[in-house]
Amino acid sequence: MIHSNYMVSEGEETIKKRKKMGYGEVTNLILEAIADNLTKMKSYPGPSLPVLLGNILKYVLEVKKQKIKDEKIKRTLHALEKREVIWIEKKEDEIFVHLKDKGEIKVAKYSLRLLLDFKKKQKKWDGKWFLVFFDVPESQRSKRDYLRRFLEQLGFYRYQKSVYLFPYECEEEVKLIKKIVEGAKYMKYIIADKIEDESEAKIFFQLA
Repeated sequence: MIHSNYMVSEGEETIKKRKKMGYGEVTNLILEAIADNLTKMKSYPGPSLPVLLGNILKYVLEVKKQKIKDEKIKRTLHALEKREVIWIEKKEDEIFVHLKDKGEIKVAKYSLRLLLDFKKKQKKWDGKWFLVFFDVPESQRSKRDYLRRFLEQLGFYRYQKSVYLFPYECEEEVKLIKKIVEGAKYMKYIIADKIEDESEAKIFFQLA
């Protein structure tokens, strides 16, 4: 049985009324919560630390404004453990969630998005552009298409068909992308002081 000192209050007024979440959505939410905690602990990218179950539930309730039954969270955690994404450890009255190798890759995707979003919110743009470009062989089209979608989901701007850019330094994040996305081994990273037709990119990143 999984228990936590952080219980969901039935009278929580801040919770938005939404349709019930499926197990796939709950799984994604839990992985995102783990990524958020690891990012705040500055444990990503790098060896990950265990995350308190209570902190995961707190993120779900307070940050994402979602109220999910304890039983559904328990089942989702056990399913992730069975798939060898995580392993669960109980120490005295606390429950800790550890990532296994499969979990490292899955959570890294959420951590990347959080790290890049943080840079967009906290950093002042210095006028430089940080570009990634790639030439994935046509025989690996599915990997190329996945890489494009992945970069767009992370918040990169599509400058040309296989050229994406970001307004803040992101070399470490690009290195992590290369580790977790198969087609990314063809990706290159460059820094540009100026690019042509940058007005649309500036609007996209709200720099104009």
